[in-house]
Amino acid sequence: MPFCADILGCCGRALLRGLSGDTDEVVYGKCPCRYVLSASPHWLGDPCWGYGRFSRGDTAVLFVDPKHLDRYEEAMASWDKTMREMVSHRRHEFERRLAVWVREESLNGRTPEAMTEVLKPFGTRASTICSVGDGSWNGLNIRPPMMHFGRVSTLGVMSTESGKPKVSFALNEKPFDGDSWFHTQHLVASVSFIGGLYGDEDHTLTPPYIPELNEFYARTMHFHYDKLRSESETVGLVIDAADTSSFVYAMPVADLFEKLFGLAGFSAKLSAGGLIARQLIAQLGGVDGARVFKIAGVRRLLKTHGPTAAFTKKSALELIGGKDPENPSSSFKEFEGLFIEPRDWNSKLKPEAVFTYLVDKGLFRMGSELTCPNCRMSSWTALDVLKQRMVCELCGREFDATRQLVNGVWHYRRSGVMGAERNAQGAIPVVLTLQQFKINMGGLFHSAMYSPSLDLEPKPATDLPKCEVDFVWLIPESSPDKTVVVIGECKDRGGKAERGKDIGTIDAKDIDHLKRVADAFPRKRFETYMVLAKLCPFTAEEIALAKTLNDKYRRRAVLLTARELEPYHFFERTKLEFANINEYASRLARIIHEKWSRV
Repeated sequence: MPFCADILGCCGRALLRGLSGDTDEVVYGKCPCRYVLSASPHWLGDPCWGYGRFSRGDTAVLFVDPKHLDRYEEAMASWDKTMREMVSHRRHEFERRLAVWVREESLNGRTPEAMTEVLKPFGTRASTICSVGDGSWNGLNIRPPMMHFGRVSTLGVMSTESGKPKVSFALNEKPFDGDSWFHTQHLVASVSFIGGLYGDEDHTLTPPYIPELNEFYARTMHFHYDKLRSESETVGLVIDAADTSSFVYAMPVADLFEKLFGLAGFSAKLSAGGLIARQLIAQLGGVDGARVFKIAGVRRLLKTHGPTAAFTKKSALELIGGKDPENPSSSFKEFEGLFIEPRDWNSKLKPEAVFTYLVDKGLFRMGSELTCPNCRMSSWTALDVLKQRMVCELCGREFDATRQLVNGVWHYRRSGVMGAERNAQGAIPVVLTLQQFKINMGGLFHSAMYSPSLDLEPKPATDLPKCEVDFVWLIPESSPDKTVVVIGECKDRGGKAERGKDIGTIDAKDIDHLKRVADAFPRKRFETYMVLAKLCPFTAEEIALAKTLNDKYRRRAVLLTARELEPYHFFERTKLEFANINEYASRLARIIHEKWSRV
């Protein structure tokens, strides 16, 4: 009996799975219009008819029995017309081809004769063969779709509860009956967010897809431990059919990183350097405020004057706008186009504006250096406590400071975390690297997250090192891609200590710790990279050590110097030294390729 074309418009059991539903993801490949060649129409599809969909790929197929092709002639002609109309808008010819799907074992090693034999019954209708075997379901060839009943946008209301941001929203326009009679029927609402936390780098509403952390996600972002789950690019809320509203708490990023390193076998907490970096980022209004440290003169100003040293505005401007003795070819002119805060588009950045920005952000405080006429010793006094009659901090006697204030000049001093910590200079390359990552690898709607320096303590019964990582950058990816974890080691310019020992250099111990930490993350869930950042060129020994982070099939090491950290884009200066480099590379894999192909 012939297979009638009219039956293609009817619903089989395979189609009921997608009834009134849409998909969020599509299959890989460019041949969605397919025949499936089988000795039995029951194979891999609808048990009743020869038309159906792959349940894991949402791919429309027509099942054909090669022993009875004459029965399918009418259906094949109709199918051929429908499928060609479906892809007629595609640009390239190879994207408009119809394919024959066949079992892998039927191709006899994919010999030309076997492939010709498979295509022969279809004449000119099909020109491509897709084999189906165990490898078809490895996540690289067919991507399972996310089926849903419908999509709706709703306005969320932001609030703060127990110190955490909270977004509440209505469950309106539900594509199912929401009568209270059906309160025992449960569904999953996949929720994605736009905005809400803009500018808040300490929380996130879109945690990475890590099902192992579902209970943690649910307890942190909702209330019940089993009412929220991790999904690709969304979070899934378990609701009942009668629910009219719901809510989600924003997740603290610091707590997320603790759990991530827990999966790798570490207990993690902010180190002393991490606390300094976090406070410095807060003073600058976010990690993007650290772009001021791109200016070599600013870093030189902080290094020249220690926490208790006072200096004048004139000396500060000379350091900011002057030549760098360690790099005579560099000058402030390279940063005249840098925007550290709003200004007229046609104007250039000047050293005075840079210094004003630093004082306004609280990195330096204004004051006056006064000399006591009694003990004849000088001391610095902040502007907030200056008076005409002062009490000397050194001898305790009162004196009249009027004439010194009238005739003197303002002196400045480090303040905040930069003034309290002698080792705060080490936070500069960390926050500068984080800022460069945000500009080059982030975006308005990108949910990348970061943490400054962490102390890592191995859990019992694990062969892992006790160490510190200078920063961690996390990039959630859509499934089946793995979550990207970037761990970094950052150094300043370095130099020679009094005993001739190198300081500020990356040694074998640093490399070993980075590699062991990166390898500790489960490979089935994470893709790890390691960043080595310095504000001066790497030595030959450091480059040789960095190469050991790569292996035969994985390039995971990224090397960044001032050449990549000071410009707005990674390769803005590098392109002047190397031809054909991709200046706007933003994917880590591409950045690594561009770097190592020129080392």
